[in-house]
Order: sequence, then C-alpha cells, then structure tokens
Amino acid sequence: MQIVSYKIHQFSFKLKHSYRFADAIYRDRPINIIALKDELGNVGLGEVEAFEFPNYIDETQRRCVFSITSRIMPLLGSKVYDTPFEFARFINSTNAPYMARAAVEMAIWDLFAKRNGVSVQKLMMLAVGDSSAPDSSVAVGVAIGIKGSAAEVIKAVQRELDLGYSRIKLKVNRHYSVKMLTEIRAHFPDVLMMIDCNSQFHLRDKSFFKNIDGLNFAMIEQPLGKKDFIDHAKLQAQIHTPLCLDENIFNSEDVWKVINRHSAGFINMKLARVGGISNALALSALAVNHGLQVWCGGMLETGIGRAFNLALASLGYFQFPGDISASNRYYEKDIINGEFEIDHGKITVPQGVGLGVELNEYAQEKFAEEEWIKI
Repeated sequence: MQIVSYKIHQFSFKLKHSYRFADAIYRDRPINIIALKDELGNVGLGEVEAFEFPNYIDETQRRCVFSITSRIMPLLGSKVYDTPFEFARFINSTNAPYMARAAVEMAIWDLFAKRNGVSVQKLMMLAVGDSSAPDSSVAVGVAIGIKGSAAEVIKAVQRELDLGYSRIKLKVNRHYSVKMLTEIRAHFPDVLMMIDCNSQFHLRDKSFFKNIDGLNFAMIEQPLGKKDFIDHAKLQAQIHTPLCLDENIFNSEDVWKVINRHSAGFINMKLARVGGISNALALSALAVNHGLQVWCGGMLETGIGRAFNLALASLGYFQFPGDISASNRYYEKDIINGEFEIDHGKITVPQGVGLGVELNEYAQEKFAEEEWIKI
C-alpha cells in the first residue's frame, strides 16, 4: 500500500458542560481529523487527540499538525508497506509527537482494514493472534470532572448511573478531603468506582492515600508526578489500593519501569498517547504478560476516536471498563453518522468494513473545503 495524498481539517466543538480536571477547565475542544488516500482511492480517517494547551502532556493540537504536515507526510509518500506495523515502525522513526504519529497511524489501520474487507476491530484481533468471534459490545465507564462539593459529585454520579454507566471515575484534586470522598463512597458503597488525581499530589501526601485506602476504590490513577516511577512505587508499597499510571506511559521503557519497580497495578492505555494502535497492542501485551492490568482511557474524542477506542477495548487484554462514553455526553453535534449509545453499561463496537463509521454531512462539507495534498 502507498499513501498518495492527504487532507486535514480542524473541527471546533463546544462542550455541553465545562469539564474540569487537575488545574484545567475545558469549555471548547478543537480536534483535527486527518484523511489519507491510498493508490486505490480508499480513504482512511484518523484523529489528533492532543488538547489545545499542554495541560495533560506536553503535546498540543498545533504542534501535532505541524509535525504531520512538515515531517510525517512528506516522508510517508515515498514508502510502500505491506502491513500497518511496517508503517508504525516508519512513523515511530520520525520522532514526531506521539499524538501526531497516532493520528496518521489510525488512518492507516482504517485503510488496511478497508483494503482487506474487514473491520478495524477484526484487524486488531488478527494482529494479536485472536481468531475468535469479535465481541459485539464492550463494558464502559465514565469520568466525572472536579466538583465543588460532595453533594455535587453525588448528584453527578447518580445521573450517570441512571443513564446506565456501571463504572465511575472521579477526577480529584487537593481540595477533595478524606471526609468528602468518604461521604461519596458511603452514598455508593457497591458501585465500581476509582479516582484520578492527574498528578496533583506528592509523596508527602501519603497520609491522604492511606486514609482512603479502605474506601474500596478499584484504583487510584496518577496520584504523583507525570515523570515519576520511584515515588509511585514507594506509595504503592504502603497502600493496598492499586495505583494506575497514565501520563508517564509512552513506550516500552516506561512499561518496564512500572514492572521492575512495582510502581502500579494498572496502566491506562490511550492509543493516542503511546503513538498509535501498533504501539498500544505491543505495550498492552507486555504489561499483561508481566502481571499488570490495562484498560482503555479516553480523551474527549469525536466519534472517530471513540470508534478506535471501542475496537481496542474489545480485545482480550482489556478486562476493566474503559473511559468510552456515549456520543451525546460531551458534544451537541458529532462528526459521524449515527451515535454510540449506552445500553446496560455497554456500547456496541462498529462491525462494518474499516472503522465502521462514516463522516456525517456536516463533516463531509467541511472536508470538501480542503484540497487533497499530494505527497
């Protein structure tokens, strides 16, 4: 397969409700969608999932798009490869931002699936040697942004439970007290619940984590620094609740650090953060084979990114419900035809050829304004 041209368009989405985590509040979400065309005229879609500002990790939408147009695409056009993994090796060699690599690689997987008449989900399964029938749906959870009081959190949690979500993640910062979390947990003692700290704490706050250790949280995600593995290991040794690492996991070296130092029990696997599907599959296998659990995280995606996440989360590596919400949770209007809806805590995985979703009329009109760029 050879890529002959591409186009990229930035969509701007207004969130239904402001979403707060760590020290950032999001009201708008710019996302660039990339389309790649092969020599047969097939078109594959990918999504740049970086945020506008470097609040989550250091990458941004603008930096990723620049890297795609100036570094990845000019070189990609001269290459002919037989598998998505060969493309992934080339893209990794460009040393572009991880989320830039992931956007291009997503589109390549969509193209390969279309050329072979299978779904992206099935292509992923074949890539990991799984010949079983694909799961038609996957269990999913939802993340709730930081609120000002326990009462607000309880109200938000109940709303999501009423919609059918069975796993809840609470975004937590330093204003959340032990008393507040105890009150929330007492209100929902049997709900599968976890907390996500987005690196807002330090090892000197270990007493806080010891005091919530008995609240039966499934895990505590990213409590300490984005580049830290040592202090996470020290904290994990002092509490029973498993830790989960997110922001500091990019490659196999990082996964090995978790394994060798016993820094956590879980890894939040975001295919955009690790540079694409091929890397996510390899890192998931490495983690699971060495006793870690992996689950699929979310990035306030459009329907394109959500479809890729559903395919990934349906694989056998992933046993814990991921952050893959219904289409209508964040945005009034998505860019795909149809919607992903929650049904008894699960969302259906697209089964059509390729990614299994198509751009809606609005998105197609926007893409029509962009010229195909030959490479």
